Amino acid sequence: MPSPIDLGSKPRLAYANSPLERAAEKRDDETALASLRQTHTCLHYIVGGEWVVLKKNGGGFDPAFSLSEVEILTRDAKCLFLGLQGEAARFGIGLDPKFAESLKEREGYFVTDLRSIAVQGLVAFEHLPALAETKALLHWHARHRFCANCGAPSNISQGGWRR
Repeated sequence: MPSPIDLGSKPRLAYANSPLERAAEKRDDETALASLRQTHTCLHYIVGGEWVVLKKNGGGFDPAFSLSEVEILTRDAKCLFLGLQGEAARFGIGLDPKFAESLKEREGYFVTDLRSIAVQGLVAFEHLPALAETKALLHWHARHRFCANCGAPSNISQGGWRR
């Protein structure tokens, strides 16, 4: 009987075991969210449609941006509170997809899709759930901009978890 083929270690599931604590109790407190964004440990993930924006970092890529780095790119973007990772806040930033794609041409940025990031292992594992959450919430907002009952425009609330 032949011995079984060694396929190596099992791959990690990219979007399972998220280290994010959703911190739902903070979502409706705009003052607390604004304060969390100002801390030096706060990180932002930038997504525009299907595109995820990464910073080129030496020989690798970094998906996490500080508030000042986000403000260099845009001041007029959707901002979603993803939750806390330890004591550090995590936010998702929604850019116009055409603008996000245009960053491919700018020095210091790498723009690609979420699937490529996960399959190619372009970023550290702990960032993948936050990137997926950002993309999913932004996609939901793009598809549900109006009230289902009356058709009136709806607004983002609760840190991006309600309209």
